[in-house]
Amino acid sequence: MKQNKRVKMFCREGKYLKLVLVLFMCIFSTTINAQESPISGKVVDNAGLPLPGVNVHVKGSTKGTQTDFDGNFTISTAPKSTLVFSFIGMDEVSVETENKKNLKVVLKPSSQALDEIIVVGYGTKKKSDVISSVASVKPGDMTKVATSDVGEMLRGKAAGVQVSLNDGGPGSSSSIQIRGKKSINGSNEPIVIADGIVIGNINDINANDIASLEILKDAAAQSIYGARASNGVILITTKRGKTGKAKISYNGFSGIQTINRNFDVYSGEEFAQLKREAYRTSNGGVYRPDDQVFTPLELESVQSGKYIDWEKLVLRTGVTNNHSVSISSGTEKTSIFSSINYINTSGVVPNSDYEKVAMRVNVDQRITDWLKVGMNVSLQFSESNRPNVGNILNNAINTSPLGQVYNPDGSFRYLPGGIQETPNPLIDVYETNTNELNRNDIMNVFLDINLAKGFTYKLNASRRSWNYKAMSFNTSKSLSGIANSGQGSGYIRFQDNVEYQLSNILHYNLNVAEKNHFNVTGVYELTSSEYNDFRNSASRIPSDILGIYGLESAFLNTPEIGGNERSLISFAGKLEYDFDSKYYFTVSGRADGSSVFGANNKWGFFPAVNAAWNVSNEEFMKEHVPVISNLKLRASYGKVGNQPQNPYQSMATATQRDYIINGVKVSGYVPGSQLSNPDLRWETSTQLNLAADFGLFKNRLTGTVEVYNTDTSDLLIYETLNANTGYTTKLSNIGKVNNKGLEVTLNGDVFKTKDFRLNLGATFTKNKNSIVSIYGKDADGDGREDDAVGNLWFIGKPIDVYYRYKAVGIYQEGENIPLVTGTTLYPGDIKLWDADPSNGANPNPDQDRVITSKMPDWFGTFSVALEYKQFDFSADIYTVQGITRDNPFLYDYVRGGSLRGVKNGIKQDYWTPENPGGNWPRPRDGNDPPYINTLGLQDASYIRLQNISFGFKFPESTLKPLGLSNMRLYVTGSNLVTITDYQSYSPEKEIYDYPEPVTCVIGLQVGF
Repeated sequence: MKQNKRVKMFCREGKYLKLVLVLFMCIFSTTINAQESPISGKVVDNAGLPLPGVNVHVKGSTKGTQTDFDGNFTISTAPKSTLVFSFIGMDEVSVETENKKNLKVVLKPSSQALDEIIVVGYGTKKKSDVISSVASVKPGDMTKVATSDVGEMLRGKAAGVQVSLNDGGPGSSSSIQIRGKKSINGSNEPIVIADGIVIGNINDINANDIASLEILKDAAAQSIYGARASNGVILITTKRGKTGKAKISYNGFSGIQTINRNFDVYSGEEFAQLKREAYRTSNGGVYRPDDQVFTPLELESVQSGKYIDWEKLVLRTGVTNNHSVSISSGTEKTSIFSSINYINTSGVVPNSDYEKVAMRVNVDQRITDWLKVGMNVSLQFSESNRPNVGNILNNAINTSPLGQVYNPDGSFRYLPGGIQETPNPLIDVYETNTNELNRNDIMNVFLDINLAKGFTYKLNASRRSWNYKAMSFNTSKSLSGIANSGQGSGYIRFQDNVEYQLSNILHYNLNVAEKNHFNVTGVYELTSSEYNDFRNSASRIPSDILGIYGLESAFLNTPEIGGNERSLISFAGKLEYDFDSKYYFTVSGRADGSSVFGANNKWGFFPAVNAAWNVSNEEFMKEHVPVISNLKLRASYGKVGNQPQNPYQSMATATQRDYIINGVKVSGYVPGSQLSNPDLRWETSTQLNLAADFGLFKNRLTGTVEVYNTDTSDLLIYETLNANTGYTTKLSNIGKVNNKGLEVTLNGDVFKTKDFRLNLGATFTKNKNSIVSIYGKDADGDGREDDAVGNLWFIGKPIDVYYRYKAVGIYQEGENIPLVTGTTLYPGDIKLWDADPSNGANPNPDQDRVITSKMPDWFGTFSVALEYKQFDFSADIYTVQGITRDNPFLYDYVRGGSLRGVKNGIKQDYWTPENPGGNWPRPRDGNDPPYINTLGLQDASYIRLQNISFGFKFPESTLKPLGLSNMRLYVTGSNLVTITDYQSYSPEKEIYDYPEPVTCVIGLQVGF
């Protein structure tokens, strides 16, 4: 009781104490204010023009103001204070106030953005001096995306770069295409170069190790890489150790993954009615009794109302983890950067998971003033598991909801509805598996020698190896095992690839009379690789005990072995000149000799030239057009090459044949189907690029506009031969493809104060792809080159198209339905578009089929980044417009789209006599509605909230006692919302593909 009185008394005394402290602070504040005095001034730029909106604040306090429209300001400060002046696009200035009453402050344009060093072909350059098409992506923006796929991190980050999903499963990667599709049978993927070494995949690099990433888009930037550069080049530079005390950084996140879908399937009741309608159609329009429509298992579900939700049983909530730790340290002589990255993901499909460990060590050693040596070593190990059937999600959707999942003993029922065509999709989820092991290691050593003033030599030697092992097994209880009398099957596969690269690089820089700057680069490079592949497929393995390791006891083993070697030798040179940072000119060329070409055309030469005018550095611009803070006009023209994806394509093939001679089997070879072509040569892309880089309002608004025109000639195409020659194909150089496009990049600092910053960005890309020529033949004499209809190649149309009839409605009762040979049409069937109704009712394959492009009209991104004190927010909205995709889920029987009442599928408003307004054909038992595949083309345009992130940076006052340099807590969501009319899990993939998941994570960044 006494203790409670003391507490109350203390609280009352505390109130008095607080009151005294408030009064004291008021008196103290009055005293301080009395000591402060006002200071006025004016802020101008280096041309003497006033700057409105400049932030003026007293260093070490929260007091601040802004300049008015005429650049004037007034602020009260103590006698000895420091005023800090900051403005977007200008260098920050600090001014001491002691004994000063009026100030004139001059702010100069910030050189930070334009003086940013970026990587170009075999060297580096200030961003202000780059005159070719190079897009730089900030690593900090990439790592905000919650994924382990570096390719996916690039989506929407650079105009002209289209990223699409290869596979959404754990550990998967994306496809990257730069400025459209240029090759028909050759590769369309860019090459990826990390620290000067060509690597196999962009995911061979840990995103947290990237110091800079540049994308070379035009021929002038790519030509010095010549071979394989026709599809673009991605240059990655990894982080290096820095002088000073050791710094430890951690970046990691953990979260969950789910799946969104843009369609509905038939519920149990709806599917039962669909099946009744299908049987009704084949029964003269009269419903049959349920016991004649449904199997006993199905009828039990219909009568009890207990239906199966297969998707719920097949899918789960996935979990993803990604943790990276790096250490950077260095002295004047030695610097080291090392890192380790661990990734673990459990996919949304049961038994699908991925685990990866990546390690890196970068070492730099200064031997003398003229010699530096270094080494980069990276190792990656990964393991993935996945059910080895590609139709898991498809089967989960199209399997009938009528029946029973389990047998009485709890095992999976083979035929849930008693129908042979719809087996239990859960069986293969748990009774099949493919285990994949990957090891990837890259090691390169280099030395830099300063031969003389401005003259350097670099030697870069590397070895890259990749090893792959896959073990796939279907148990005796799997669907294939059941079909093979209860015996297992599978395969085991080993692949390895070793590549060596040796680069000799000379640089010479020369300045003449201060304003004339010359740079010369010479390169001599050797590359060789060796690839091996072995696979053994086994069927009818009698026991599951050893899994695929029991293949020795298999009834049939089928071994396959393959391999190849290839080499490349290259000479390259580049001469760069600029006068007073105003006028730029570059000429470059590269000669490549490749072993993959015919004996008569091993070599290719790829020259390029580009020029630029930095208009903003002219005096008349500075004096008369101050609103333009940066303006550079660029033009380039050049060639780059592409080679076949596989060696030996210029040679004829041979096929193994087994013979019985004297009762003994012997093996021999006969000529294969491919004819040799000793004249096979490089596929060449020639590109013209025109561009303007600009900055307005002191670089508050910056951007780039580019237009390009690319002709790819001597296409690598498999030419069909007359069978009378004994061969059916030959890889030839024929035809031409054109890509022309427009790219726009905009970035604006809308607000920037001490506590608040808002940045908006946008990209726009439009590419038009068309075939200019294929075989050059005009057999019908109409003066126009003939199309290659069998390959779906049409002159003047894109490389990838659909060519099929077009549905325009549903026939109604009482309507005059035409007679079609071989097909009887009824009310409820699909009505086709007829280009010329006068030529008869039969669909004309030459006139009535419609060509539809598979390529988008345009794609782009809108991004926003906001910072307020310790809080940050960013979001990216990505869109692809004008793209059409074929959706087999809408019409294919195997996919569940044919309305037979056997398989479930996407719910449609189908036609019945009672529902004549239905836009889908009438269900029918036994066969598909005629021309139902014409309904498969859908608009796959979409708008997606690609990424959104919220973060909080802990203040320095909190971190300093803990010995931390920085700490940020963040929450990120990826692929959260997709708006599209395409009915699938993803507008980029088919139903049966593993879709990209919706990912939500919480992460932490810490620096010691």
